[in-house]
Amino acid sequence: MSNGPVSRPLPTGRLLPATLSFVALLWIVHLLRLVLSFVGLLPGQASVQIFGIHPGSGVAGLWTVFTAPLIHGDWRHLFGNSVSLLILGSLVGLRGSGQLWQVSIISALTSGLGIWLVAPHHTVHVGASGIVFGYLGTLLLMGWFQRRPLSILLSIACLVLFGEMVVGLFPGAPGVSWQGHLFGFLGGVLAARFITRGPSFGEG
Repeated sequence: MSNGPVSRPLPTGRLLPATLSFVALLWIVHLLRLVLSFVGLLPGQASVQIFGIHPGSGVAGLWTVFTAPLIHGDWRHLFGNSVSLLILGSLVGLRGSGQLWQVSIISALTSGLGIWLVAPHHTVHVGASGIVFGYLGTLLLMGWFQRRPLSILLSIACLVLFGEMVVGLFPGAPGVSWQGHLFGFLGGVLAARFITRGPSFGEG
């Protein structure tokens, strides 16, 4: 029998390692691609063509939904997504790494399927930005779904700090997969609704 409330340690010690593990995987994949290209086993952008999502490619091409988030076109693409994943992913993971992976998987799947369904044919889509926007969707809507003070404050803070990212949900810069952003964001909203039954951010 307890003599008083048991304090639960904050999951902060697990947050950065959880997000770093995924980002590290992205960098390992990118470096491996460069090595294979250097030795002539995977020339040029062949890996983008092989592992990227080809909209309208048929059901046989759906397997690339799982591989496309791991592939990035260049260092700038990889670095930009890595920074966003570390920051937003750590915020999503405030309730533990379990929630982080749930949001990541749901966002990746909805982003990839959305691209496969609605993006223009004869295009190829790669990168983890769908997951990044999934994190954003979860963070912005968690306060609405949970209706708890700390969750609401976190959503408001994320709106102020990262609200400008919302423009990425609409057609804009050429070569940017806004479809992946939009469906990843919707996946994040879906994930936020799915995990609402659990405890709120920082509230036990």
